[in-house]
Amino acid sequence: MTSFYEKWLNYWDEAQQEKSSARRKLDIEEVEWVETPQDAAVGLLIAPETGFRTWGSETMLAEIPVGWKTGGHSHGEEAIYIVSGAGFSIVDGVRYDWKEGSSLAIPFGARHQHFNTGDVPVRYYSAMSVHLEHWVGVHRTTQYETCGKFTSLPSAEKSANGLSPDGKRVALNIEDAYIRVGGEGGGAAQPQEAPRFEGDKPLVVGDISGMERFMHTHKHEIREFMRVGRDTNGFEVHQMEISGILTDAPRTRGGKHAHMEAHLFIVDGEGYSEVDGEKIPWKPGTSVHIQGPQTVHQHFNESDQYSKMLRIAPGIRYFFERCAKSTFPYLYYDVRQS
Repeated sequence: MTSFYEKWLNYWDEAQQEKSSARRKLDIEEVEWVETPQDAAVGLLIAPETGFRTWGSETMLAEIPVGWKTGGHSHGEEAIYIVSGAGFSIVDGVRYDWKEGSSLAIPFGARHQHFNTGDVPVRYYSAMSVHLEHWVGVHRTTQYETCGKFTSLPSAEKSANGLSPDGKRVALNIEDAYIRVGGEGGGAAQPQEAPRFEGDKPLVVGDISGMERFMHTHKHEIREFMRVGRDTNGFEVHQMEISGILTDAPRTRGGKHAHMEAHLFIVDGEGYSEVDGEKIPWKPGTSVHIQGPQTVHQHFNESDQYSKMLRIAPGIRYFFERCAKSTFPYLYYDVRQS
């Protein structure tokens, strides 16, 4: 009989086999749209149900028809990006307006509902950790109202600045987002230096904080929304972050690096990513999964326009990035180039 310890000895090889057979990307045409009590149309993107080996997280895309509202419900923490359209959300009784490019953070357990008040369908991108919550026994989704057409809009106190009554950020318009690299404004400058590589050896930067010294050599522009464990734009998130938008100039490649798990969603541009030696083509609407813990990858913009991709990371990534930093450090291999 195999003992528990023999199983432990096999876990690493078992995980590598699962990752090698798991899905790496999903194009928008492959999304399986369904109707739920919460959404008129919603499809899972990177999730265990669609063949990805995630760390307990999942991303999805949902649509709100013109003149419709979503259902009203509560669950664990959720990060949202508005892909298209305009409207508002009611979160724990407060109204937060949003438009294309806005980002939102729904606190754990907060009751919320979204309304499309524009003249085009709304599409919103959502990131949660339902599987991880379920595994540890804290997940509970409660449905209060189903989706459908609205005949009148709810009366609710409106947040003038996207902050909740206790001062935490719930909604942020894209023009107000912190710009770490490129653009104008965005806050205090970050310490930067030139990476020094030794031959083909990667630079061991340790974690995301170590990598930030070289972001100016990594991407054309990084527009940050929210970060786990950090006060970024006033957001306070713990489980999931939509970090922001990573931009590469036309006909360029970004820096080559390796780190823990991340989800990517292509907003603009066409090109491909090399992920552990595999070429993965992408276009607007494509989702790409960086599995971790040290997945080597690089992004190539083959188009004549700026490529823009959302970067999403689960909070548990940063937990392991800290405690396993000496075993699986963040690695930097090469800088961005034309």
